[in-house]
Amino acid sequence: MGNSSIREQIKNVFSGGLGTGHLGEVGSRPVIAVLLLIALVTGAGKLWGDDMGLTNILMLYMLPVIFASVRMGVKPSIFIALVSVLCWDVFFVPPVLNLTVSDPRQLITLLVFMLVAYATGSMSDRLRDRIREAVQRENRTRILYETARGLAAVTEMNVLAQQVVSQTAAALDAEAALFMPGSGGRLKAVAANKSLTDLASSPNDLLAAQWAFDHRQPSGLSTDLFPGARGYHVPVQTEDKVLGVLSVKPANHWLEPERINLLQALAGLSALAVLRLELAEEAQEIKSLEASEKLRAALFNSISHDLKTPLTSILASVSSLVDDDTIYDQQQKATLLKGIKQGAERMYRFISNLLDMARLESGYLKLNADWYDIQDIVGVTLRENQEILEEHSIQVDIPDDTPLIKVDYALAEQVLTNLLHNAVKYSPPHTAIRISVTHTEGALMVAVVDQGEGIPPGDEELIFDKFYRLQSPRNVSGTGLGLSICRGIIEAHGGRIWAVNRSEGGSQFNFILPIAPEAPLP
Repeated sequence: MGNSSIREQIKNVFSGGLGTGHLGEVGSRPVIAVLLLIALVTGAGKLWGDDMGLTNILMLYMLPVIFASVRMGVKPSIFIALVSVLCWDVFFVPPVLNLTVSDPRQLITLLVFMLVAYATGSMSDRLRDRIREAVQRENRTRILYETARGLAAVTEMNVLAQQVVSQTAAALDAEAALFMPGSGGRLKAVAANKSLTDLASSPNDLLAAQWAFDHRQPSGLSTDLFPGARGYHVPVQTEDKVLGVLSVKPANHWLEPERINLLQALAGLSALAVLRLELAEEAQEIKSLEASEKLRAALFNSISHDLKTPLTSILASVSSLVDDDTIYDQQQKATLLKGIKQGAERMYRFISNLLDMARLESGYLKLNADWYDIQDIVGVTLRENQEILEEHSIQVDIPDDTPLIKVDYALAEQVLTNLLHNAVKYSPPHTAIRISVTHTEGALMVAVVDQGEGIPPGDEELIFDKFYRLQSPRNVSGTGLGLSICRGIIEAHGGRIWAVNRSEGGSQFNFILPIAPEAPLP
């Protein structure tokens, strides 16, 4: 609902356009019409009075009285009834052209006439009041509905404050301002429909607004509190909390009870909207704290397990070599040194994953992209990870016509390394791991296929979250960062990565990298 339409509706509701029953507030057109009707009845009586008789002429004078009762209310109808009776008495009741009543029974007629005018006028006034109240309720409901719908779509506090002020100013045709508490509980204007409004600058209005906030009661204009204030200040509150103060300065320097009720209803809607945003912020903070706590716990568990375990192994092997060097032969020493190397590599991978994840989340990851052959990347990755792959057979399927791709070589190698490590962790020994590459126009897809336990249904996306690890009966080590790092690297290249379960068993990890139109052949 636009501001102009709201203003027009409120003016129609509170302007008394349906009439108030006072002659001085009735427009000139109905009065002129009634007087012309009286003149018309008088003329008709003069022309055909002999045929109609005094009683019928009096009944004709009832027409302007009823018209006045319906259009103008009880007081105007009594006035018109008096004029009609006087015309009937002067022009038709003997002696004609004289106010004297020769027959006392005519006074009874006059009294009945006045009672009829009062009764019909009273009923018209009551009906008019009911209509006006119904229109007021309807328009107030419509305004509140439009306001509530507008406030429900706002997600920022400063936008909400401005929306509340603009809706209130339009609905009441007044200056409006919203005060909210700052440091120390002192109010400050957070929004106003006029920058230099007295509501935000007048000392009396500031004191009145602060009093309304502290005592949870309206103050200022139309109240006995702070008579020097130019605005009406109503607290924006819920049952147990005061959130601010909504203030208005009407153009006519007065607020009718109906407009006060509307303002208080708007303040109630504003309180609910402000409380909704505050609760949303608190919920977001709680969610962030929960995520932070979950991350801290996961990181602590990962550090305690994935650092302590290899470090313990390294210390035990080193201690054995240092303290009992003479009792070990060369093969035993080689075994101990191999354990030290594997533990150090495991710690290195763990720390590298943490650093890589920090680089990805901080935005410091910079791509050093160039043209590379995917066969070279796969070959180097397999050669550097041959120790962890020694218990598996590796199958590679890369077409000879595969074009070059523009990637960061080190990061692409890391993606393949992490996927191979993941396949080894969740695959039984002596099973095959296959790497296949296919390409279409504009995209190259790499798939790493294992014959492991597969992915629980519904976890296909969760496995790419930080610190997420599948439940496995095998003793699987790791931090749960490898796949998350893969997703960050692939998305940084403009690609996509996902995982699916294979119908014949195992899982398949796929990632797509874009192929530029100018990509050369190897």
